[in-house]
Amino acid sequence: MGHSTPRPSEPVAPGVAHSAGGVATTAATVDCAARVRGLSARGASRSLATIRAMSIPGGQSPLRSLIRSEPLDSPPVLLWKHFRIDEPRELASRTVQFYRDHRLAAAKLMPDIPLLFEDRALSSWAQVAQLRRFGPIETVGRAAEYVRTVELVRRELDADDVLLVTVFSPLALIGLWSGPAGLREMAEGERSVAHAVLWALAGVVNDLAAACCAAGANGVYYSCWGQDLLSSDQYAELGVPYDLAGLRGAAGAEFRLLHLHGAVDGGLHRYAGYPVQVVGWSEVESSVTLVDGARALGGKFVMGGIPEDRSGPADAAARAHIDALVKEFGTRFVVAPGCSLPDDTGDEALASLRALAGA
Repeated sequence: MGHSTPRPSEPVAPGVAHSAGGVATTAATVDCAARVRGLSARGASRSLATIRAMSIPGGQSPLRSLIRSEPLDSPPVLLWKHFRIDEPRELASRTVQFYRDHRLAAAKLMPDIPLLFEDRALSSWAQVAQLRRFGPIETVGRAAEYVRTVELVRRELDADDVLLVTVFSPLALIGLWSGPAGLREMAEGERSVAHAVLWALAGVVNDLAAACCAAGANGVYYSCWGQDLLSSDQYAELGVPYDLAGLRGAAGAEFRLLHLHGAVDGGLHRYAGYPVQVVGWSEVESSVTLVDGARALGGKFVMGGIPEDRSGPADAAARAHIDALVKEFGTRFVVAPGCSLPDDTGDEALASLRALAGA
């Protein structure tokens, strides 16, 4: 499904189903929006304790056992790659099949249905800077279709299966839409505009996370970006507060996994205070290893160990690295790629990566 890229001179008005904010309205979008309105209305009437109780089944998922500090024979394993499918039923079916075929610790819904724009669809921060007002989440771009996909996946899973939904932080969305140059331009521009846009996007992210959890997700895989492009002071001002504001939508969820996109070369201590249980990043791109980084995270579990820059089967170096992590952490970490695996990673390679954990 195509997405138009607004010209710099065009006012961008996302958040209204019939707007030209980069996403065309379809019958599926309208139908999904109606469903999400129902979910939102029901969710608003539930107490936080009720949502939390509903989201914690009693099954023995290895990821659940990790979070609960229960015994594990081997570390939980998560694998993921993009399917490049943006139709809810097809994406849901492929998500469930991938999860079951590779016996993973959780089904992870990939963000292959773009929220507002395709990656790099906007050419500058000036275009993003127009995004300051949004309507209810069911009217924002294709959010309703994404939430509908969560419902469809949940329907196919067993009650104790874990479903994680990928959600991007406000700063990460800006980076995805306008690239690293857009993030730097924002940080160097007028602060009042940056804060207005980030605050508006934080509301969208919060509401999307909440709607996905109400639709059946057990938690979020929350992807943050900007720490490798902005200065420490810039990220403290423009990143951290809005990371946390967006993540608040998953406050009642059982699982909150944090992914740091891009290079991590320090500053991990700032994430020790984030309300997440697991933190992961790419050792391929970063100078900070999982072992060193874990010391700065205040007892949070780390996630990674699999290089995401190759699509072939696990080699001797990959096996040795996971063995070293097991020696350091035992079973108390998540074996996973540092970011999405290449799209052409085949079943044979995936099976060899799955076997790295020894289960």
